[in-house]
Amino acid sequence: MFKRVVAGAEALALLAIAVFVIMLFANEPGGGGASGGGPGAELFSLRCASCHGSDGGGGIGPRLSDGAVVDAYPDIADEIDVVTNGKNSMPSFEGRLAPQEIEQVVEYTRTL
Repeated sequence: MFKRVVAGAEALALLAIAVFVIMLFANEPGGGGASGGGPGAELFSLRCASCHGSDGGGGIGPRLSDGAVVDAYPDIADEIDVVTNGKNSMPSFEGRLAPQEIEQVVEYTRTL
């Protein structure tokens, strides 16, 4: 009886470890996590992550994740304006990104 309990506990522990490892890979940026990624994620990684952090957690630039950017700019048009024209230490991306690319990256930041 005791051996069955131990074997069952071992099987559950192995299953839990396997699920944990799978979830680690599923939540990698661009790895099929909940935010989906797409062109906005790629643009963010290339153009924004150096200041705002790879996960939007902040750095040189302010934190965008956990709804911070949505709280700061409830109207998406206001956020698009800041990315397009710049504000304070935020540089302008007009001419460096197409309007469609700016919209994609802004939409992505709102999912962080």
